[in-house]
Amino acid sequence: MSEAEARLFLIEIKSLISQGRRDFITRWYNLPNGKRIRYTEALLSIGLTSIQQAWDEILKLKPRDYFKGPNPDRDRPNDGSQVWEFKKEVNGIQTYIKLKIDHRGCVCMSFHEDWS
Repeated sequence: MSEAEARLFLIEIKSLISQGRRDFITRWYNLPNGKRIRYTEALLSIGLTSIQQAWDEILKLKPRDYFKGPNPDRDRPNDGSQVWEFKKEVNGIQTYIKLKIDHRGCVCMSFHEDWS
């Protein structure tokens, strides 16, 4: 994946977010130690107190934050959406962010500390 392609994806998602076309998946995460936490706990662990703050961080993504993708959404392989993964530092913590674009606009599928 080239930096130019990542830049184009980021331009598109930032436009969708600014239009209010966005969805944040509220989910549970399995930590490496086996513990399960809600998305709210994952956000708090990196110093974010709201989903809006996560969107604010997504709006700050740069092409250099690109990590992996695009890859088909493994949970919905037939919908044609592509998943992009980014890693960036948020409040001093390396953070993993997984995004895609579908009929809802920009969808944040994961936003949590990078456990890898």
